[in-house]
Amino acid sequence: MKPWPKYPLVYKISTWVWLRELSERYERPITLSSIPAGEWNTLGSLGFDAVWFMGVWERSPAGI
Repeated sequence: MKPWPKYPLVYKISTWVWLRELSERYERPITLSSIPAGEWNTLGSLGFDAVWFMGVWERSPAGI
């Protein structure tokens, strides 16, 4: 593993939107635990140092 850069390049994903889009593309419910390997490979190939999944928290009944 290479050392963490002083100024890392972070790829931000709006998690709920991305999961909905993946669910539509794969025509089945996709969660963080069921993201297809190809999607992880795509993210890994983009050259970023980290991926930030924005909005990952337990949603309240009102938020759902």
